[in-house]
This record gives sequence, structure tokens and C-alpha cells, in this order.
Amino acid sequence: MEISIETGIGDKSTRCRHGNPRLLDTRLWGKERGLQRPYPVVCHLVDTGAYFTELWASAVGPRMRARVALALGLSETDAGRELALWAALHDLGKISPSYQHSFSNDERVRNKYPGRFEQILAGGSYRHGAGGTDNGAGPHSQITHWTLAGILEQLGYPPGDPDGPVGDRVGHAIGQLLGGHHGVFHPRMNRRQLKQPAAFLPQAGRGEWPEQRLHHVRLLRTLITNDGPVPTGALPAELAVVVLGAVMMADWMASEKQSIETVRCLRDEECCCRVVLAQHWTRAREAARDAVERRALGRCGFAAPAGEEALSAAEFTDGSVHGRLARELLTAAEPARAGLLLVSAPAGAARRRLGLIAASRLGRASGARGIALALPEELHLDEASADLAPLAGLLLKGSGELARLHPMSFDGDPESAFEEIPELSLGPDDRAIAFQWLTQRRGLLAPLGVGVLDQFLPAVLPVHDNAVRLFALSEKVLIVDDVRPQEPWLHQLLCLMVEWLAALGAPVVLLTDTLAGASADRLVQAYRRGARAARGLRGREEGASPSVELPQPGWLHADGQDGAVTKSAVDPPEDSVLRVSLCEVRPRLSGTDPYVDAVMRQARDGGSTLVCCRSVEEAQQTFRALEHHRHRHAAPGEVRLLHERFRRYRVRELVAECTAAHEKPAQDGSVLVTTPPFAEHLPFRFDWVVTPLAPLPSLLALGSRGRNLILLDSEEQVGSPMDQALRQRTIQVLRSHGAQLRLPSETAELVRKVYDADHFLAAPGDASAVQQRRLAAAAHGHEAELRHDARITGIPSPVNVHDNLYELTRAEYGLTEKHLTATMGFEQAYVLFVHLRGKTAFLDPAGEKKVPFVDLGNEPGRAVAALARHTIPVPPHWAPEGGISTQIGRNRFDNIKYKHWAGRAWLNHVYPVVLSASSGSFTGFLGSMRLGLTRTGLVRLS
Repeated sequence: MEISIETGIGDKSTRCRHGNPRLLDTRLWGKERGLQRPYPVVCHLVDTGAYFTELWASAVGPRMRARVALALGLSETDAGRELALWAALHDLGKISPSYQHSFSNDERVRNKYPGRFEQILAGGSYRHGAGGTDNGAGPHSQITHWTLAGILEQLGYPPGDPDGPVGDRVGHAIGQLLGGHHGVFHPRMNRRQLKQPAAFLPQAGRGEWPEQRLHHVRLLRTLITNDGPVPTGALPAELAVVVLGAVMMADWMASEKQSIETVRCLRDEECCCRVVLAQHWTRAREAARDAVERRALGRCGFAAPAGEEALSAAEFTDGSVHGRLARELLTAAEPARAGLLLVSAPAGAARRRLGLIAASRLGRASGARGIALALPEELHLDEASADLAPLAGLLLKGSGELARLHPMSFDGDPESAFEEIPELSLGPDDRAIAFQWLTQRRGLLAPLGVGVLDQFLPAVLPVHDNAVRLFALSEKVLIVDDVRPQEPWLHQLLCLMVEWLAALGAPVVLLTDTLAGASADRLVQAYRRGARAARGLRGREEGASPSVELPQPGWLHADGQDGAVTKSAVDPPEDSVLRVSLCEVRPRLSGTDPYVDAVMRQARDGGSTLVCCRSVEEAQQTFRALEHHRHRHAAPGEVRLLHERFRRYRVRELVAECTAAHEKPAQDGSVLVTTPPFAEHLPFRFDWVVTPLAPLPSLLALGSRGRNLILLDSEEQVGSPMDQALRQRTIQVLRSHGAQLRLPSETAELVRKVYDADHFLAAPGDASAVQQRRLAAAAHGHEAELRHDARITGIPSPVNVHDNLYELTRAEYGLTEKHLTATMGFEQAYVLFVHLRGKTAFLDPAGEKKVPFVDLGNEPGRAVAALARHTIPVPPHWAPEGGISTQIGRNRFDNIKYKHWAGRAWLNHVYPVVLSASSGSFTGFLGSMRLGLTRTGLVRLS
């Protein structure tokens, strides 16, 4: 569609005070809220381009910039300018009747600026069809997508084949990318829509609206690129998300009130000619340079300390597997580029430090600019942060902070959300600005972050802002601790994330002690596929890649360029012998408890016992039964209870008490009753471990805590067909293996027998063979369903996006972000027990500690941090349907206000429950669910 370029604006003078043509209508707003006067859209576009320019130069590394320039067919200098123009054009869709009319729907704006939209229409040059002012149906991001392609082609961008796929057209690719700047892409257009966008999208407007969009693009292109060369190619998906992530960051920074007030000049905004825009561009570049610098974005790199210095800082014990593996890594040939490193070593803090040393080598080779550590459980987040900070100070250079990636931290006190690393320390002012900016969901952008795997996997789910998550990881080394053979959907998502990171050119370090056989090989093959995509090889690889075997203990490196595999093993530690006994138990009848029976059977042999229950409810019930038995029979030793449904501060106290009591096996007959997150990941030592049948990696982790493992096998048919079949396979493998396991030398063999496809069903030789085959058949179908669910839940792999970015945020019907995060366990709910006196909420029954008041100010941190200490995590499905408003109400509390909690990432999932005393205990309601607070923690009563 051709658009004229000579028209002026209404009946105004056609020349500005500088004598230049008055082409831009400065009555068109881009920002208004919180400002003294509305901000013209062109000024916001210039600001965003300026912020992008600085971000691209400092927060994106030279290798990534070179890859993007090559894909565009431009020099790096021209590519940087071209991308800054793209960033400026992200809000082009605000030049539309639907967006400008949306201000009139705001009563506050309507009263402050009466008749503003009507004044724009008064001249008759701005027109729109029916539905043109409906901002809901035609968001400005979609208008950017739909209108930009035609404008760019008119300005000389490659038009593509008129009869070819729309996705192959450079202008459409740019428009679709920028249309995703609010975190969601719009569907690819068809040819008819591309030729006449306003006919299908009346919200884009007619008459002067397309003229103004053209004028803005022409002036911005001259200003930012100096009318330089245009791109000849479109970006593949893995590079498109990097560019979009930087565009979104630039938009966020340019939209801040302080940023706008720093650069605006009210007198010039009446003009906005070439002269004024050039002056504004200079001011915006200076402000952006300072803002990016003070947020510590892209200011980290990898140092090259001496090997002995790194080993000393890691504090490995003499002769340990971790120390020997670290020495092997440090003396091996330095890798030339990014790659995947699988490390097999005993679990614990030493393995995480080993992972950091491995990451430093890959980081130097790939030019990475930070580290992200993904933990299996939130339990170790604080410990891992404090443990890694000193070593990170040696291995990294530049400046930055270590961020704890948890919503609770980012709503809370900056002192608890970040760990200072003296060698990388920022100045006090810059540190405060970085703390404030790296909040909510921006924490992944910190150069060094520690979080739970759940916070990284949404990068490959079709959810808002997944492009920012991928951008944040694109030039970091991702370390994933405690990788295990997992449920198919989770393993599939992990493979997908590894493939995307390989396509981005990011190194990955996977730490494990149970990964072997096919489950390890799938991750290596995923990285190889992604590395092929990074080299521009989008087709299927000819011939099957040879399978790989991970040394135990040892490491395996897959090269990010050619997929070549190198590996090294070290002598394993001396085997420990674990005696395994399988006890068949029946469901609880007449008050009998299989855990109590198992504990009592071996109590006469002395020693301490770890009882690992499947759930908190089971642990509470078992603890009460054991306590009753001990009191009744005057049995020796203390019974302790540890699980996650105590108040947060109490959990920390209990962890410290239990760790001190059970760092070594005691001979006093003591018992610890707990749940898997604690039993598998804390350094407990016992003579006896009692647990129900669980996935083999969990059993091996529990077995490492004791000398004797008692497995309780119930006849209950719980879980899916696959769970049942997996349990049967585990039983078969353990029975055929014998009563003694030699660990760790036999770990890999056991894992392969249970998890590898070739050993899906151990050869049955008993009467249950038919039943097992039926379970296997059902499980095989269920496993296929789970893998299918993972494929439709996750985004496509990089090679399968096929020039349509919509695939990255297009979820299957009914799969909303809320549904995905809840069903996959990525989101938690929390209970805050309070006591009411009048309308004032207190944290204690005596009424001495008020619930801290959280307002809408900029520094609620200390109040939230105090609240966090008293919260208790609960399953997300316990949350009332109405959300926290159900619990808070309108005027129920003087010091808890819905409007202050609802807008915060973590507080929006914290549910106050008012307790009342009843028969010596405290109870309250979460929605219609009755809860109690007892000495065994939070209990569900109904």
C-alpha cells in the first residue's frame, strides 16, 4: 500500500520554528501516567532506540552481536543501528485511533484533558472504520506487527516473493518480532492482510493515521541509521528472542518516569523536527549510557585464576572425588567454544563448587557474561548463595551482585535478595539502583543468579516474557544441579531447554550422581541438535549420532561446534555397602502404622533411624504414632520431626537442630521423621533408613544416608500406570540384584536397568509376569502421552519455529500461564497465620508483634522480609478460587490491604488465615478449608 509523504497536519503551519517541514503530530501521546504533561510518542520511540543502543553495546557480547549481524547481512556497526531502529519502532502501533482513544476511557485523563481525542479528529484527516476505537480487540502491539511490513517495504526493505510465504518477508519478520514486545507474539499474517491491514484491522485507522506512521518511521530511520543499508535476511528464532529481549529491556528502562524527566524538553516537544529529534537523541543516549552502567548489566566476565588458586578457594577435602575431578578439568585442554559438560560426582555443596569451576572454563571459552545456578529444591537457596559467593569472586571479573531468584526475595529486603561479592562489588548508589531494578521477574538478568529449576524452565514454555528469559540465559553458563532420570514430561522440557541454549551458543553444565544410559544420552543429543541450529544447519542430521556413556565418576564434554565428545574418569571412591530389605506392608488398619512397625523391628539392633515419608500428612501421623509408642514403652532416643509446613523461621531452626544431631550416626535409638526434600538433600547420617518405594534416584540418595535401607512395598495401586510400572521395575531390579548394593560403582548399572528403553521390563519369572506386562503396556502408552504433553506444552525447538514467532507463545487451548505454572508445580501458595485484635492483625497470640504494613512505596522490603519468616508453603490447589481477596476482604484488617499485596509477585500468593483458640489449639479457615497450627506444624482439618 503506497502512502504519500508530502502532507502536513491539519491546519497548522507546515513549517516549524527551525524552518523544517512539520511532519510529526506531537499531539499523539506515547506516555502519560505519572507525568506532569503527556509525552509524545515520537519521544518515547527515540528514547527506546537510545536505550537499546547502549544495551546492545554493553549487555550483549561480541560473539552474539557478530551472529546477529551475519544473519541480517550487515556489518556489526550497521546491524547495531538497524536494531536500534527496530527498538524505536516497537510502539509504532500507538499511532492509531484505538490507542489514542484509550486515554479517553480513563476517567482521570478525561477530566484532566477533556475532549483531547475529539480535537485530533476535528480536522477530518484522521479517520477510522467501525470498531476503530476498540483497543481491546486491536492492541497497539498488533498494529505495530500489521502495519510495519508495508511501510518498511515502501522504504526499500526486501519485498520478498509476492506469491511466497509471508513469513519469508523481512518486513513481516521485523513486524512480528516487535509485535511481541509485551511478551506475546501475534499470529502470522496472510497475503490479503499484508496488502490492506486497515481493512482487516480497523483499529489501525485510515487517512492521517498511516501517514503519521510513515512519517515517524522515515524520520527515525534517518536519525538512527542515517539511511544506511537495509537487512537482506531475517533472524532465526534463537536470535530473534535475543533481539526482542533487549528491545523489551530498553522499553522498560525508557518508560520509567525518571528516565523521561531526565531527557524531555517541553519547548521542543511542540516541534519534534529533525533538529529537535537529533538533540533529543543525544540527551537520550547520555541518559541511557548512565542508566545501563548503573544497573550493572553485562559487566561480568570470566577471570583466569591459577588452577591451584581455584582448587584452594573451592576447599575440596584432600583426595575427594570433587577435588580430583576439578584438577582433571583444570589441567585438560581449554575448550575453544561453548559446549555441554556432564559431571558425575557425589551430591552436596562440593559438587556445586565443582560446577562453578567447570562453568568458569566454559564461560571463558564462549565469552559468557555470567552464571545461573538451578537447584532442585528451594531448601538450599540461601546456603548455595552464601557458599558460592566467595568462589564466584575469584572466577568472575567485572561488577555485579549474586541474586537469589525467588519471588519472595524480590518482594523482600534487598539485603536478603542479593549476596554481595566483594571482588565484584558495586558502589552504594549503583547497588541501590541495581537492587531496585532487578526485582519482580527481572532477576534472571542479574549476572550471577541462584534459583530453583522451576524458575528457568518457563523459558521454554509458551508464557509471557519467555523471550526475556531466553535472552537472560543466552550469554550465561547454566549450571543445573542434581539432574536425574525424571518423569518424561520434565525430562523432555529439560532436553528442550538444553537444545535452545545450545542454539543460543550458551554453555551448560549438568551435575548428577544418578544420570546414566539413555537419559544422559538424550541430553547430549539435544545439545548437539541445538548446536547444529546455531551453525545454520536446520535440516535433520544424516545418520544417527553415536550414543554416549557418562563416566562414573567423571565428566563428558560435547563440543558446541561439531558435537565431538571428550570424557575423563577418575578413580571412584571406595564403595560403601548398602544392605537393602524389602518389606511388604498393608494399608493402615486399626491404627497400625507400617513405618512404626518397621522402626520397632530394627530398634533392638540399636542405632539411629531416618524415616522418609511420602507427604507432610504422612510424616505428621507417623511422628505422632512413634511418639506415642516411645512414651508407652519408654523406648530410648528422641523422635524429631522435620518438614516444610512449619513457619519459615522454624524450618531453619529445625534444619540446624537436626543437622547437628545427625551429621554422624547416633547410637541412642533416635529417630528423624521427614519428607524427601530434606531427607535427600541434607547431610544426615543414620544406621537405618525407612522409606516407601520411590523412584530409583531417590532411593539411591536416601541409601547414601545410611547403612541399611528398608523399603516398604504396599499393595496400594497409587499413581499413574507409569508410576506403577516404574515401581514394579524397580522392585524387579532390586530383587534380582541381591540384598547388597555397592555404591557408587553399581549406580549406573541399576539406573540403566530401570530407565533405559531396552530394559523397560526386566525378564519376569514369577506368577506376576502377566500383570507386569499389562502394567508395562499401560505405562508405555502413558509415557508416550506424557512426552506428547511435554511437546505440546513446551515451545517448538529452534529448528521447528519455521519463520513464525507466534509458535513461541502460542499455547494449546486452555493452557494459560496460570494453568501451566500451577499444574507443573512452578508456583506455590503460602499461608500467613495471624491473630486479630479488633481489626489489627498480629503474628503472635499475645498481640505483641503486629503484621508489618506493606504499602505501595518503593521500599517495602523489610516489611515483606519480616512477613516471609512467618509464612508456610502449601499446595497451590489449596488456594481459594477468589485469590488473596477472599482472605483479605475490603476492610477486614487495618494493617493488611489487598491493593498493597495484589501487585507484588510473591505477596499475591500469601493468604492470611485468622486463628482462633479452640480446646487448647489454634484453627482458622483458608477459604472453606479448616486449618490448624499445632506442634507438628500446619495441619489440614477439613
